[in-house]
Amino acid sequence: MDSYIKWLGRIFLLSFLMNIFIELASRKSLISLGLYIWGSPLVFLLNTMIILLTFTVVFVTRRRIFSCIAVSAMWIFMGIVNGILLIFRTTPFTAADLRLVKYAVSMATLYFTWMQIIFLGASIAGCVVLLVILWRRAPVTREKVRYRAGAGLIAVSVVLVLGMTDGAMKTGLVAVHFGNIGDAFRTYGFPYCFSNSLFNTGISKPEGYGSETMEAIREEELIPENTYALSEDTKPNVIMIQLESFFDPSLWENNPVDYDPIPFFHLLQKNYPGGYISVPSVGAGTANTEFESITGMNLDFFGPGEYPYKTVLKKTSCESVAFDLKNIGYKAHAIHNNEATFYDRNTVFSQLGFDTFTPIEYMNHVERNPTGWSKDKILTGEIIKALDSTSGPDFIYTISVQGHGKYPDFEYYCQQIGEMDQFIRSLVNTLRTREEPIVLVMYGDHLPGFEWSQDEMKNNSLFQTEYVVWNNMNLPLEKKDVEAYQIAAHVLDMAGIHEGTMMRFHQKYFHGPNEGLDKYLEDMKSLEYDILYGGRQVYGGENPYEATDLKMGIDDITIDQVVYNDSNLLVYGENFTPYSKICLDGKALETIFVWPELVIAKEVPEKKMLDTEVSVWQIGRDKIPLGESKGYFIKKPG
Repeated sequence: MDSYIKWLGRIFLLSFLMNIFIELASRKSLISLGLYIWGSPLVFLLNTMIILLTFTVVFVTRRRIFSCIAVSAMWIFMGIVNGILLIFRTTPFTAADLRLVKYAVSMATLYFTWMQIIFLGASIAGCVVLLVILWRRAPVTREKVRYRAGAGLIAVSVVLVLGMTDGAMKTGLVAVHFGNIGDAFRTYGFPYCFSNSLFNTGISKPEGYGSETMEAIREEELIPENTYALSEDTKPNVIMIQLESFFDPSLWENNPVDYDPIPFFHLLQKNYPGGYISVPSVGAGTANTEFESITGMNLDFFGPGEYPYKTVLKKTSCESVAFDLKNIGYKAHAIHNNEATFYDRNTVFSQLGFDTFTPIEYMNHVERNPTGWSKDKILTGEIIKALDSTSGPDFIYTISVQGHGKYPDFEYYCQQIGEMDQFIRSLVNTLRTREEPIVLVMYGDHLPGFEWSQDEMKNNSLFQTEYVVWNNMNLPLEKKDVEAYQIAAHVLDMAGIHEGTMMRFHQKYFHGPNEGLDKYLEDMKSLEYDILYGGRQVYGGENPYEATDLKMGIDDITIDQVVYNDSNLLVYGENFTPYSKICLDGKALETIFVWPELVIAKEVPEKKMLDTEVSVWQIGRDKIPLGESKGYFIKKPG
């Protein structure tokens, strides 16, 4: 037992040191670290105990020194990752980021030089090799492991830490849900907050949730159905454009540029409805602003840092603006000038009710900025193509990408949003020529990833961008600040459209009278829980929304003719792009894109061409097939 007591003291000291290192890596200041420990000693102790819990593995192994080194390496790695992420974005490292590793790898060259990537890779590989060497050479205690006693100590530690955590939550020492995840990590410490994000996912069952509660919400807090202020002939096309990292530099008091990079956006603000829009993240998290604006759901009720695109929406269809407008005769399209599989949009958009999705793999004539992102001007033609694809009204949700980081400096960022402003001008001028009614709402998804504080902002917030609603319907020039989960409801309300559960819920709150913000948020959580995790009682007990058979791209990719000549396979057709791959019986060949009507595969053996089905697949950089043409069958001669 003396041995266990000694080791308990050792791992407590190690846990204390790990906690110091992690918070220093996060705060990057000894003064800030000292203020945190001095101001919140009990919180610091709780975090130390959470770290200590992971070290208790030493009580059931003879390789105690190696175990301490391995666990320490894990916490050091997490602390370094958190510190690095905070350089590029305001959002700290959460468990949700573990689901985004493949995306982080694909963008590594945008944020690091090749020398830095090689150094990081070599460092990780070196650590792994070192751990293997230490596992073989580190001292092994000769003392017999008493597994029952060790397991008992671990159990006691678990109970102690869980009890401390529960007490801290109940007394308000730490929060269970985080309104501002960056502030939460700074206030409550990385170990607690990361652990919270690991185990706290989805929406917890609200108190009092049941059929009576949902019936009361349905009867009292939803705008009545069929109260439209429009006729069948005046349903407007509704276009939403989420502009990547787009915000007004003049809102930053330390703005170094002396010109207006977004003059057209400012002109629209003077002449059309708009205001501030509060978004759930800073510097990153595009998909979460997207989720709120499409579904009308508040992310505050989900786990810290959670991406519903990577959790519940992977297997559950969800009411959305797309589904709502389709109920009254619309077609729903999504457009994004980036890879289709980023944030799993190629599957999630089906769960959200979209009929078509046009990602970059289905676009031609794409221009890229100096950091490799597609320029947004490509989106004008794609939006018009979607409008022209149907005879009735359309809902088009567009996600831009040009403003994405990393930025060499703020001047470069301003150049990019300047070009985005030119895209907006081109799109609006194009839409002006159309006779059909149109409502176009544009907003930034989050602030760009620079190091700044809310005190430096004229609006005193890092979680606000701006939106504007261009239209040719003479909508009232209303200036209204909204949340991202309210933006669609607000725009549809102005257009006289009251369709969908979440939309009508928000619209009823807009018009009042209501019982206040607390009641609004309480019932919003109940609705979200019921729709995604509960009994769907607001729908009568069943989910009425089925995932769509999502069509990739607006235009079909077709094969008109296949020519085999001197080991070269020439495929003629329509709507090919640089992502088109010639496939023989489903196996992709190295393909050369010539123009939208021709792709070529060279050095194809003649024997592969006999009794073979030729098709053209759209395949992204991650090698995931997105769609294919109809097959063109080549029969054996004779």
